[in-house]
Amino acid sequence: MHRSEMKGKIATVLGFIEPKDLGFTLAHEHLVIDFRAIYKELPCASDRYLAMQPVAMHNLDWVRKHRFSVPDNLLLLDEQEAIDETILYRNEGGESIVEVSNRSFGRDPLSLARVSRATGVRIVMGGGYYTSRSHDEHLKKIGVDELAEDFVNEIQNGIGDTGIRPGVLGEIGCLWPLAESERKVLVAAAKAQTVTGIPINIHPGWSERAPMEIIEILANAGADPEHVMMSHTDRTLISHKSRIEVLETGCSLIYDSIGREGYFDLETIVDIPNDNYRVNDIMRLQDAGFSDKILLSVDVCTKDMRVKYGGHGYVHIPKYFVPLMRRKGMPQEGIDKLLIHNPAKAMTFF
Repeated sequence: MHRSEMKGKIATVLGFIEPKDLGFTLAHEHLVIDFRAIYKELPCASDRYLAMQPVAMHNLDWVRKHRFSVPDNLLLLDEQEAIDETILYRNEGGESIVEVSNRSFGRDPLSLARVSRATGVRIVMGGGYYTSRSHDEHLKKIGVDELAEDFVNEIQNGIGDTGIRPGVLGEIGCLWPLAESERKVLVAAAKAQTVTGIPINIHPGWSERAPMEIIEILANAGADPEHVMMSHTDRTLISHKSRIEVLETGCSLIYDSIGREGYFDLETIVDIPNDNYRVNDIMRLQDAGFSDKILLSVDVCTKDMRVKYGGHGYVHIPKYFVPLMRRKGMPQEGIDKLLIHNPAKAMTFF
Protein backbone atom coordinates (compact mmCIF):
# COMPACT_ATOMS: atom_id res chain seq x y z
CA MET A 1 0.00 0.00 0.00
CA HIS A 2 1.44 3.34 -1.08
CA ARG A 3 1.95 6.20 1.37
CA SER A 4 -0.73 8.27 -0.33
CA GLU A 5 -3.31 5.57 0.43
CA MET A 6 -2.41 5.55 4.16
CA LYS A 7 -2.03 9.30 4.60
CA GLY A 8 -4.61 10.84 6.92
CA LYS A 9 -5.69 7.48 8.33
CA ILE A 10 -4.98 5.39 11.44
CA ALA A 11 -4.04 1.71 11.06
CA THR A 12 -5.78 -0.64 13.50
CA VAL A 13 -5.55 -4.41 13.62
CA LEU A 14 -8.96 -4.57 11.91
CA GLY A 15 -8.05 -2.10 9.18
CA PHE A 16 -7.71 1.63 8.58
CA ILE A 17 -10.03 4.12 10.28
CA GLU A 18 -10.54 7.86 10.14
CA PRO A 19 -8.91 9.81 13.00
CA LYS A 20 -12.31 11.01 14.21
CA ASP A 21 -13.28 7.40 14.90
CA LEU A 22 -10.43 6.61 17.32
CA GLY A 23 -12.16 8.14 20.36
CA PHE A 24 -11.03 7.82 23.99
CA THR A 25 -7.53 6.30 23.72
CA LEU A 26 -4.73 4.95 25.90
CA ALA A 27 -1.51 5.76 24.04
CA HIS A 28 0.92 3.13 25.40
CA GLU A 29 -0.27 -0.30 26.53
CA HIS A 30 0.34 -4.04 26.30
CA LEU A 31 -2.47 -6.58 25.98
CA VAL A 32 -0.65 -9.77 24.98
CA ILE A 33 3.06 -9.73 25.75
CA ASP A 34 6.02 -11.91 26.67
CA PHE A 35 8.01 -9.34 28.65
CA ARG A 36 10.88 -11.62 29.67
CA ALA A 37 13.24 -9.43 27.62
CA ILE A 38 13.46 -7.29 30.77
CA TYR A 39 13.89 -10.20 33.23
CA LYS A 40 16.48 -9.63 35.97
CA GLU A 41 17.62 -12.65 37.98
CA LEU A 42 17.92 -12.08 41.72
CA PRO A 43 21.31 -12.87 43.32
CA CYS A 44 20.18 -15.02 46.27
CA ALA A 45 18.83 -18.55 46.01
CA SER A 46 15.99 -18.05 48.50
CA ASP A 47 14.81 -14.97 46.59
CA ARG A 48 14.98 -16.92 43.35
CA TYR A 49 12.70 -19.51 44.91
CA LEU A 50 10.16 -16.79 45.73
CA ALA A 51 10.52 -15.36 42.24
CA MET A 52 9.64 -18.70 40.65
CA GLN A 53 6.18 -18.76 42.29
CA PRO A 54 3.09 -17.74 40.30
CA VAL A 55 1.58 -14.34 41.01
CA ALA A 56 -1.17 -14.58 43.65
CA MET A 57 -2.73 -12.40 46.32
CA HIS A 58 -0.53 -13.81 49.11
CA ASN A 59 2.73 -12.77 47.41
CA LEU A 60 1.51 -9.68 45.57
CA ASP A 61 3.39 -7.16 47.68
CA TRP A 62 6.67 -9.04 47.22
CA VAL A 63 6.05 -9.36 43.49
CA ARG A 64 5.42 -5.63 43.17
CA LYS A 65 8.79 -4.92 44.74
CA HIS A 66 10.52 -7.40 42.41
CA ARG A 67 8.18 -7.18 39.42
CA PHE A 68 10.86 -7.61 36.74
CA SER A 69 12.42 -10.65 38.47
CA VAL A 70 9.29 -12.84 38.58
CA PRO A 71 8.92 -14.72 35.26
CA ASP A 72 5.21 -15.37 35.74
CA ASN A 73 4.65 -11.65 36.30
CA LEU A 74 6.23 -10.90 32.92
CA LEU A 75 3.90 -13.16 30.93
CA LEU A 76 0.60 -11.66 29.78
CA LEU A 77 -0.26 -14.54 27.46
CA ASP A 78 -3.88 -15.31 28.37
CA GLU A 79 -6.05 -13.89 25.59
CA GLN A 80 -9.28 -14.23 27.57
CA GLU A 81 -7.68 -12.30 30.44
CA ALA A 82 -6.76 -9.53 27.99
CA ILE A 83 -10.37 -9.48 26.79
CA ASP A 84 -11.75 -9.33 30.32
CA GLU A 85 -9.45 -6.46 31.33
CA THR A 86 -10.19 -4.56 28.11
CA ILE A 87 -13.94 -4.91 28.68
CA LEU A 88 -13.52 -3.23 32.09
CA TYR A 89 -11.91 -0.31 30.25
CA ARG A 90 -14.58 -0.27 27.54
CA ASN A 91 -17.39 -0.27 30.11
CA GLU A 92 -16.01 2.98 31.58
CA GLY A 93 -15.92 4.70 28.20
CA GLY A 94 -12.64 3.47 26.69
CA GLU A 95 -12.71 3.17 22.92
CA SER A 96 -9.17 2.51 21.67
CA ILE A 97 -5.78 1.22 22.85
CA VAL A 98 -2.35 1.68 21.28
CA GLU A 99 -0.67 -1.71 21.88
CA VAL A 100 3.10 -1.21 21.56
CA SER A 101 4.29 -4.79 22.09
CA ASN A 102 6.92 -5.01 19.35
CA ARG A 103 8.83 -7.94 17.84
CA SER A 104 10.92 -8.38 20.99
CA PHE A 105 7.77 -9.11 23.03
CA GLY A 106 6.23 -11.90 20.97
CA ARG A 107 3.95 -9.48 19.11
CA ASP A 108 0.77 -11.33 18.12
CA PRO A 109 -1.32 -9.56 15.46
CA LEU A 110 -3.96 -12.29 15.17
CA SER A 111 -4.50 -12.38 18.93
CA LEU A 112 -4.88 -8.59 19.01
CA ALA A 113 -7.41 -8.80 16.20
CA ARG A 114 -9.42 -11.35 18.19
CA VAL A 115 -9.30 -9.15 21.31
CA SER A 116 -10.50 -6.19 19.26
CA ARG A 117 -13.40 -8.14 17.78
CA ALA A 118 -14.40 -9.59 21.16
CA THR A 119 -14.41 -6.23 22.96
CA GLY A 120 -15.26 -3.67 20.29
CA VAL A 121 -12.17 -1.69 21.35
CA ARG A 122 -10.00 -0.51 18.46
CA ILE A 123 -6.36 -1.59 18.75
CA VAL A 124 -3.36 0.05 17.07
CA MET A 125 -0.42 -2.37 16.94
CA GLY A 126 3.27 -1.58 17.34
CA GLY A 127 6.43 -2.53 15.46
CA GLY A 128 10.20 -2.41 15.73
CA TYR A 129 12.34 -3.74 18.57
CA TYR A 130 12.93 -3.19 22.28
CA THR A 131 16.31 -2.48 23.92
CA SER A 132 19.59 -4.15 22.95
CA ARG A 133 19.12 -6.73 25.73
CA SER A 134 16.59 -8.36 23.40
CA HIS A 135 18.54 -7.97 20.13
CA ASP A 136 19.73 -11.21 18.52
CA GLU A 137 22.85 -11.60 16.40
CA HIS A 138 20.92 -11.17 13.15
CA LEU A 139 19.59 -7.79 14.25
CA LYS A 140 23.03 -6.70 15.41
CA LYS A 141 24.57 -7.62 12.03
CA ILE A 142 21.88 -6.52 9.59
CA GLY A 143 22.43 -3.26 7.71
CA VAL A 144 20.32 -0.22 8.52
CA ASP A 145 18.87 0.03 5.00
CA GLU A 146 17.84 -3.63 5.00
CA LEU A 147 16.22 -3.17 8.41
CA ALA A 148 14.36 -0.07 7.18
CA GLU A 149 13.10 -2.03 4.16
CA ASP A 150 11.86 -4.75 6.51
CA PHE A 151 9.89 -2.16 8.52
CA VAL A 152 8.47 -0.63 5.34
CA ASN A 153 7.34 -4.03 4.04
CA GLU A 154 5.35 -4.68 7.24
CA ILE A 155 3.75 -1.25 7.12
CA GLN A 156 2.81 -1.46 3.45
CA ASN A 157 1.87 -5.15 3.20
CA GLY A 158 1.19 -6.43 6.70
CA ILE A 159 2.95 -8.90 8.98
CA GLY A 160 3.60 -12.26 7.32
CA ASP A 161 0.43 -13.50 5.69
CA THR A 162 -1.89 -11.89 8.28
CA GLY A 163 -2.48 -8.70 6.33
CA ILE A 164 -2.38 -6.84 9.66
CA ARG A 165 -0.25 -3.70 9.66
CA PRO A 166 1.48 -1.90 12.53
CA GLY A 167 0.00 1.54 13.11
CA VAL A 168 3.06 2.82 14.96
CA LEU A 169 6.76 1.97 14.99
CA GLY A 170 7.38 1.35 18.64
CA GLU A 171 7.91 1.13 21.35
CA ILE A 172 11.46 1.46 20.03
CA GLY A 173 13.60 0.53 23.03
CA CYS A 174 16.68 2.54 24.05
CA LEU A 175 19.07 2.22 26.97
CA TRP A 176 21.37 4.84 28.48
CA PRO A 177 23.97 5.08 27.17
CA LEU A 178 22.56 4.12 23.79
CA ALA A 179 23.78 0.82 22.29
CA GLU A 180 24.89 0.74 18.65
CA SER A 181 22.15 -1.70 17.64
CA GLU A 182 19.58 0.62 19.25
CA ARG A 183 20.95 3.54 17.25
CA LYS A 184 20.58 1.43 14.11
CA VAL A 185 16.94 0.62 14.90
CA LEU A 186 16.24 4.33 15.46
CA VAL A 187 17.77 5.28 12.11
CA ALA A 188 15.88 2.47 10.35
CA ALA A 189 12.63 3.63 11.96
CA ALA A 190 13.29 7.18 10.77
CA LYS A 191 13.96 5.96 7.24
CA ALA A 192 10.77 3.88 7.32
CA GLN A 193 8.81 6.94 8.43
CA THR A 194 10.10 8.98 5.49
CA VAL A 195 8.72 6.31 3.13
CA THR A 196 5.41 5.53 4.85
CA GLY A 197 4.48 8.43 7.15
CA ILE A 198 4.03 6.11 10.14
CA PRO A 199 4.21 7.59 13.68
CA ILE A 200 7.09 6.54 15.97
CA ASN A 201 6.91 5.71 19.68
CA ILE A 202 10.09 5.74 21.79
CA HIS A 203 11.04 4.01 25.06
CA PRO A 204 13.92 6.28 26.19
CA GLY A 205 16.83 5.32 28.40
CA TRP A 206 16.88 6.18 32.11
CA SER A 207 18.34 9.67 31.81
CA GLU A 208 16.83 13.11 31.32
CA ARG A 209 19.39 13.52 28.54
CA ALA A 210 18.20 10.44 26.63
CA PRO A 211 15.08 11.87 24.88
CA MET A 212 16.93 14.78 23.28
CA GLU A 213 19.71 12.49 22.02
CA ILE A 214 17.10 10.19 20.49
CA ILE A 215 15.20 13.04 18.83
CA GLU A 216 18.44 14.33 17.31
CA ILE A 217 19.27 10.89 15.88
CA LEU A 218 15.78 10.51 14.43
CA ALA A 219 15.71 14.00 12.95
CA ASN A 220 19.16 13.61 11.38
CA ALA A 221 17.93 10.40 9.72
CA GLY A 222 14.89 12.16 8.26
CA ALA A 223 12.15 11.64 10.86
CA ASP A 224 9.74 14.44 11.72
CA PRO A 225 9.69 15.08 15.50
CA GLU A 226 6.08 16.27 15.13
CA HIS A 227 5.22 12.61 14.49
CA VAL A 228 7.29 11.13 17.32
CA MET A 229 5.91 10.21 20.76
CA MET A 230 8.25 9.99 23.76
CA SER A 231 6.95 7.45 26.26
CA HIS A 232 7.62 7.22 30.02
CA THR A 233 7.62 10.97 30.61
CA ASP A 234 6.88 10.61 34.31
CA ARG A 235 9.93 8.42 35.01
CA THR A 236 12.40 10.07 32.60
CA LEU A 237 11.73 13.79 32.27
CA ILE A 238 11.63 14.62 35.96
CA SER A 239 11.93 18.41 35.70
CA HIS A 240 9.54 20.85 34.04
CA LYS A 241 12.49 22.33 32.16
CA SER A 242 13.41 18.98 30.56
CA ARG A 243 9.79 18.36 29.53
CA ILE A 244 9.56 21.77 27.89
CA GLU A 245 12.84 21.18 26.05
CA VAL A 246 11.49 18.00 24.45
CA LEU A 247 8.10 19.52 23.66
CA GLU A 248 9.74 22.44 21.90
CA THR A 249 11.13 19.99 19.31
CA GLY A 250 7.55 19.15 18.32
CA CYS A 251 7.68 15.71 19.92
CA SER A 252 4.65 14.55 21.94
CA LEU A 253 5.00 13.33 25.53
CA ILE A 254 3.15 10.32 26.95
CA TYR A 255 2.47 10.16 30.67
CA ASP A 256 2.13 6.39 30.86
CA SER A 257 2.81 5.42 34.47
CA ILE A 258 -0.54 6.78 35.62
CA GLY A 259 -1.76 4.80 38.62
CA ARG A 260 1.76 3.78 39.64
CA GLU A 261 2.54 5.33 42.99
CA GLY A 262 6.21 5.92 43.52
CA TYR A 263 8.00 2.55 43.33
CA PHE A 264 10.12 1.16 40.53
CA ASP A 265 12.04 -2.11 40.83
CA LEU A 266 15.28 -0.70 39.47
CA GLU A 267 18.85 -0.07 40.46
CA THR A 268 18.26 3.55 39.38
CA ILE A 269 16.59 5.89 41.87
CA VAL A 270 13.53 7.37 40.18
CA ASP A 271 11.47 10.05 41.91
CA ILE A 272 8.28 9.03 40.16
CA PRO A 273 5.27 11.18 41.09
CA ASN A 274 1.82 10.06 42.18
CA ASP A 275 -1.35 10.82 40.22
CA ASN A 276 -1.97 14.14 41.97
CA TYR A 277 1.44 15.46 40.96
CA ARG A 278 0.98 14.09 37.43
CA VAL A 279 -2.15 16.20 37.02
CA ASN A 280 -0.27 19.23 38.37
CA ASP A 281 2.56 18.67 35.87
CA ILE A 282 0.18 18.18 32.95
CA MET A 283 -1.83 21.29 33.77
CA ARG A 284 1.40 23.28 34.01
CA LEU A 285 2.38 22.09 30.52
CA GLN A 286 -1.08 22.96 29.22
CA ASP A 287 -0.72 26.46 30.65
CA ALA A 288 2.67 26.72 28.91
CA GLY A 289 1.00 26.19 25.53
CA PHE A 290 1.53 22.46 24.95
CA SER A 291 -2.01 21.16 25.45
CA ASP A 292 -1.93 19.57 21.97
CA LYS A 293 1.18 17.45 22.64
CA ILE A 294 0.36 15.42 25.79
CA LEU A 295 -1.05 11.87 25.82
CA LEU A 296 -1.97 9.51 28.65
CA SER A 297 -1.71 5.80 29.42
CA VAL A 298 -1.13 3.22 32.15
CA ASP A 299 1.48 0.92 30.48
CA VAL A 300 0.13 -2.38 31.79
CA CYS A 301 3.03 -4.75 31.10
CA THR A 302 3.00 -7.12 34.09
CA LYS A 303 0.35 -9.22 35.82
CA ASP A 304 0.50 -7.23 39.07
CA MET A 305 -0.83 -4.20 37.18
CA ARG A 306 -4.02 -5.96 36.11
CA VAL A 307 -7.29 -5.78 38.02
CA LYS A 308 -7.45 -9.58 38.24
CA TYR A 309 -4.26 -9.56 40.35
CA GLY A 310 -5.10 -6.53 42.49
CA GLY A 311 -3.73 -3.88 40.14
CA HIS A 312 -5.36 -0.77 38.68
CA GLY A 313 -5.60 -1.96 35.07
CA TYR A 314 -6.45 -0.12 31.86
CA VAL A 315 -9.69 1.05 33.48
CA HIS A 316 -7.82 3.31 35.92
CA ILE A 317 -7.70 6.33 33.64
CA PRO A 318 -11.40 6.63 32.72
CA LYS A 319 -12.62 5.51 36.14
CA TYR A 320 -10.28 7.40 38.47
CA PHE A 321 -7.79 9.67 36.70
CA VAL A 322 -10.34 11.58 34.63
CA PRO A 323 -12.41 12.47 37.74
CA LEU A 324 -9.18 13.54 39.47
CA MET A 325 -8.35 15.89 36.60
CA ARG A 326 -11.83 17.38 36.87
CA ARG A 327 -11.52 17.85 40.64
CA LYS A 328 -8.24 19.67 40.13
CA GLY A 329 -9.91 22.10 37.76
CA MET A 330 -9.00 20.84 34.31
CA PRO A 331 -11.78 21.78 31.87
CA GLN A 332 -13.44 19.07 29.77
CA GLU A 333 -11.83 20.54 26.67
CA GLY A 334 -8.39 19.87 28.16
CA ILE A 335 -9.32 16.32 29.13
CA ASP A 336 -10.69 15.62 25.65
CA LYS A 337 -7.43 16.80 24.11
CA LEU A 338 -5.39 14.42 26.27
CA LEU A 339 -7.52 11.36 25.60
CA ILE A 340 -9.30 11.92 22.28
CA HIS A 341 -7.90 14.65 20.04
CA ASN A 342 -4.17 14.32 20.76
CA PRO A 343 -4.04 10.51 20.30
CA ALA A 344 -5.99 10.82 17.04
CA LYS A 345 -3.51 13.38 15.72
CA ALA A 346 -0.45 11.50 16.99
CA MET A 347 -1.50 8.13 15.52
CA THR A 348 -2.40 9.42 12.04
CA PHE A 349 -0.17 8.58 9.06
CA PHE A 350 1.08 11.76 7.43
